[in-house]
Amino acid sequence: MSRKGLLIGLGQLRVAMGDKNANVAELFRGIEEAARAKCDVAVFPECSLAGWLSASARSAAEEIPGAVTRKIAEAAKRHKMAVVAGLEEREGSRIYNSAVMIGRDGGILAKHRKINELDIGLEVYSRGASLGVFEFEGRTMALDICADSWNPVITDALVAMGARVILSPSAWAVDPGGEATNIAWIQETYRQRTAGRDLTILSPNGVGPVTEGPWKGRLLQGNSLVTGPNGEPLLKGPTNQPALLTFRLT
Repeated sequence: MSRKGLLIGLGQLRVAMGDKNANVAELFRGIEEAARAKCDVAVFPECSLAGWLSASARSAAEEIPGAVTRKIAEAAKRHKMAVVAGLEEREGSRIYNSAVMIGRDGGILAKHRKINELDIGLEVYSRGASLGVFEFEGRTMALDICADSWNPVITDALVAMGARVILSPSAWAVDPGGEATNIAWIQETYRQRTAGRDLTILSPNGVGPVTEGPWKGRLLQGNSLVTGPNGEPLLKGPTNQPALLTFRLT
């Protein structure tokens, strides 16, 4: 791969709370859309099987690798496109809020389990316990998930390991009408994490109503973000609308 840049697709997908079949279909629709756009990497939101904090997380969760990741691997290999997906992962009796990156050849390049889970999330998901970086076509990258990027300890550790790109599936939601205030706070948080350093964070968020759990009544607001080195805002997705956003990572 030339250093001319990687085209990264952020799939701002519609998430149907508790409906695994609909969400898996939406995920693969997003993969096909990103492939048509000739993306090198496609990144999709947090908890793409059931929705964050869905009561069905335990039944929707799969081992990694499992049925969904094998299908993602087939699509990645067919399109020669890497894919990052936020998935509910089962390991024994535990459920993790995980992200996986599958390479162009269909192999698993990296997996991350969310560490900075909110207290309400810990009622559903076990906390991850490790961080790591990996190389992808001449770039040192890392996976984290949503609020992991809000914790300076986590981003500082990843930067110390050499990460210059963080791919961060997300699921931020807000009461209707509060979208602008919420995304302004999130943008400022990412600005602080990347200020004064050569770090880019790419954060796709879902869209759709939260219809169950402690956040019932909120909206996954979209507004997917790319925040670049020195805190520069590089991309923001539309509010409350599904979209494929593309960003050229040089």
